[in-house]
Amino acid sequence: MTLPPALELQTPRLRLRALRTSDLDTVLELRTAPAAMERMLEGVQDRAAALETLRTFEGLWEARGLGMFGVFERDSGEFVGEAGLMLRPDGLGLAVRYSLLPAARGRGYAREAMTGIVSFALEDRRLERVVAVLSDDNKASRALAEDLGFNLEQSYYRGRQKMLVYGLSAAFWRARQRLADFLVQAKAGL
Repeated sequence: MTLPPALELQTPRLRLRALRTSDLDTVLELRTAPAAMERMLEGVQDRAAALETLRTFEGLWEARGLGMFGVFERDSGEFVGEAGLMLRPDGLGLAVRYSLLPAARGRGYAREAMTGIVSFALEDRRLERVVAVLSDDNKASRALAEDLGFNLEQSYYRGRQKMLVYGLSAAFWRARQRLADFLVQAKAGL
């Protein structure tokens, strides 16, 4: 398997690095934690299932030059979770997703990581659109998706759980970025 060179993204507090099968021991605590994985499509995993998931991540990196990142604190190097893009098995397209270790929640890491990943997907990789699929009772993820500019497009049921599908176009993302830049410049000129 020919993988692209190690890909990293930097945010003010985080380093995001493309996940590989060699990261199994790094991600195992997250992938085996019910509190971290209960909302994820693949659910809680054992070591063998986590390795298969990492193989899937590598395949997406190889095929499309995008995928899932390990999320690490820049200062300490501590692994705090994973975030990135996955091809949905239900045909909804490329979806942003994240899962953090419970101890890393409430620090703004999800917002920081997802902002970097959306920019990477829509600007660097020039995707036209990404989706976010989440359960209707996941208020924190709903708020984050909406704050990033995702719009609710549809809903469906997975068993008894109502799922929401949000979409974000590259054109809308770029327009929001231009507006934010304009507002910063206007404020600086006051």
